[in-house]
Amino acid sequence: MRVVRARIPRTANVVVLLVVVVGLVGCSNTGNSHASSRLVPPAISVPLDATIATGSGEVAVVAMGTLSDPLNTFWQVLFRAGPTARWGVVTPPGVADNGGLVLSPDLAAPGLFAGFEPSQALAFSPVALSVDQGRSWSPGLVQGGLAAVPDALSGGSGSGAVALVRNDGGEVLRSTGTSSIESKVASRTAIASSVAGRACGVGTLTAVALDNTGGTLVGATCTTRGVVGIFGLTDRVWRLVGPRLTGGPGSDATKVLRLVEVDGVANGLVAVDDGSVTRLIGVAGSAGGVWSRSGALPLGHEDRIASTGVEPGGGFVVLTQRPNRSLALDLETGPGGPWHATAAPPRGTAEVVVGTGAVVDALAVASTQFTDWRLDTSTASWTKIGTVSVPIQFGSSS
Repeated sequence: MRVVRARIPRTANVVVLLVVVVGLVGCSNTGNSHASSRLVPPAISVPLDATIATGSGEVAVVAMGTLSDPLNTFWQVLFRAGPTARWGVVTPPGVADNGGLVLSPDLAAPGLFAGFEPSQALAFSPVALSVDQGRSWSPGLVQGGLAAVPDALSGGSGSGAVALVRNDGGEVLRSTGTSSIESKVASRTAIASSVAGRACGVGTLTAVALDNTGGTLVGATCTTRGVVGIFGLTDRVWRLVGPRLTGGPGSDATKVLRLVEVDGVANGLVAVDDGSVTRLIGVAGSAGGVWSRSGALPLGHEDRIASTGVEPGGGFVVLTQRPNRSLALDLETGPGGPWHATAAPPRGTAEVVVGTGAVVDALAVASTQFTDWRLDTSTASWTKIGTVSVPIQFGSSS
């Protein structure tokens, strides 16, 4: 049998060689990408709309007015002394709040600590402290604009204060009081370049909190698989104090969405993302470094977190808006407990508060009014228990 050998032109040999080299390089890069533990952090975020239950009652931060017009959007602080009491408007007076409000319970007293997001001509953030449940407020100042996250401020009258501001991609400020928060603790760059920061692969700073000893905690995004970016400052060294989520949902890139201290326990709401689905996991850790974790709450590809809350035990409340604008409500029994889906809250619900005795209320906002609906767990239905009108002066920008 005659074998016919085809002649390949010299230029074709070069092309073949290039294809082989490119193929080898491609294989090498593919191998490295699989070997790497670095991923893209979850893109999902949480709005400033938030609720929290404290030992003295329940607090809500909510936007009211004409929400499509920033100059006629007015953020309000609502307070009630337990589920049987009526809601009252206790927003700190005298400061434009169009940019938003963040709130921290006073860790040392039955009070509140509020911060104003920059808006209009403000390049810094006023703060206000109340030790009488919002009946009166003492003014203060943060030397910088608070980050637009629910947990950008933490502290109170007896423990000093810590703030996360927007300067240089994120800075942590600290003070021994609440009148002026200006002492720089660290920048995002400093935390990211630390040994702990490199182990996490810090992207952005997302939350701050004070623990029950007065120590500073900082939340962040992590690009290293399964590492939860909760950092603590010990002897001027930043250390990773958050848990590592290994195996199953959670072993991907992470983002700390909420970080609060409740009854000596640090509680974090963490988003994890494997590139195709985002899940929420509640984590809770004591001073001894032992962490518990909830199950994973999956979110749809186009779902949006409408608001979050913290229940008395430290569990999280998540109100989600679907692409068709319907609402879903999930509650985590804290700390680190399972998630429970409830009946869908009423139309117009802006946020949900879980109070003492696991009483669940939905606050539905319509311009200058909000309606309080209560969940009857025996019938899985909502009952209207009251409507409150809020005096808003449109066009006043304060």
